[in-house]
Amino acid sequence: MEKKHKIYVWSKVTRLFHWGLVAAFVTTLVSAKFSNALLIHISAGSTMGILLSLRVLWGFTGPKYSRFKNFDFNLKDLLYYFFKLFKDKKLYIGHNPAASWATFLLIILGVFTTFSGWMLLGAQKVRGVWAFLAHDPTLTPLLLKVHVLGKNIMLSVALIHIVGVLLEHFWHKTSIVTSMVDGYKFAPIGIKDIVPTKAQNHIGMGFLILAFITGVGVWKWNQSPLIGAHPDLIYYHKEFPEFANECSSCHALMPPFLLTKKSWEVVLSDPKDHFYEDISAKVPNLESIKEYILANSAETSINELAKGVSETSKGRNVYRVTRTKYWKDLHSSIPREIYSHPYIKSQSRCDACHNNFGVTNYIDNEDITLKHLSLLESLKIYLKL
Repeated sequence: MEKKHKIYVWSKVTRLFHWGLVAAFVTTLVSAKFSNALLIHISAGSTMGILLSLRVLWGFTGPKYSRFKNFDFNLKDLLYYFFKLFKDKKLYIGHNPAASWATFLLIILGVFTTFSGWMLLGAQKVRGVWAFLAHDPTLTPLLLKVHVLGKNIMLSVALIHIVGVLLEHFWHKTSIVTSMVDGYKFAPIGIKDIVPTKAQNHIGMGFLILAFITGVGVWKWNQSPLIGAHPDLIYYHKEFPEFANECSSCHALMPPFLLTKKSWEVVLSDPKDHFYEDISAKVPNLESIKEYILANSAETSINELAKGVSETSKGRNVYRVTRTKYWKDLHSSIPREIYSHPYIKSQSRCDACHNNFGVTNYIDNEDITLKHLSLLESLKIYLKL
């Protein structure tokens, strides 16, 4: 039996990068399941982007076993590794052939998924430097498919990698799992420890700190030009106070983009019978308000909700926001009894759960709050019970 001893293989920077990427990736997967966790999703994705940039740089400038030139990309070695997995307990000091390919694919897929997510943020949410993509209605579904596909492939590769790591650790006895904690692996006698240089440590730690700052920065300054700042963001009370004040005096201010032009024409066709109320005398600026609403209906907006309402309302005149197909689809996971809650009272109380509802021409998912509901009621919504 070949004599072996433990040597230092993975530097502190490599190990911190590894676990930082794991944490960021898992966070993106979990946050994607909750509509009001978009900001968490973006923060984790941004952190991933910086970490992956480090890993690419590290692949050319890092310590010996972290460099791409020390990866084994030989297909014959890969096939040999798979076919002899349970027979040949060969010690691989750095990455074995399977781990070499898995690590490389995870880096490529991570960069691809992060960048496609950034573009999707612009096309779907009309946010950041890619917001101009929202003007093309075909891009959002395409980018969504690309982003989800990249995530699913990345997750599949990661799960296969985990299985391989466990086999290496328990069958080949290489201490590969603990090596990502303390940096040490078993190797043949005569193989020496790596010795990271000061430059490598400083550059690596600098990138890790930058990744952390980026994640926190995106969370705290979420209206920066990179991910925020809607190009056509308006505040109703500033742009047209008459509309905002008059309509909000009786009910939650309904943004014009929540109904199509034809639907609004039905809603505003008879001011003497506006949902069983005569507003002809109460609202002196009714004609100008009507003109403003029709000019800013769902068809005129590029935000996600407006496009959803417009696409699902074709050929249908639905005069209540809560009866549109898009609204029903978005709220399908909410139990009906929630609407009888003492604070909410009805489906039309949109401002009960959307903090900034009726304030601007955008309704951001991260503004959703369930603070008025009990823990059990919130769980029913989140778990779609």
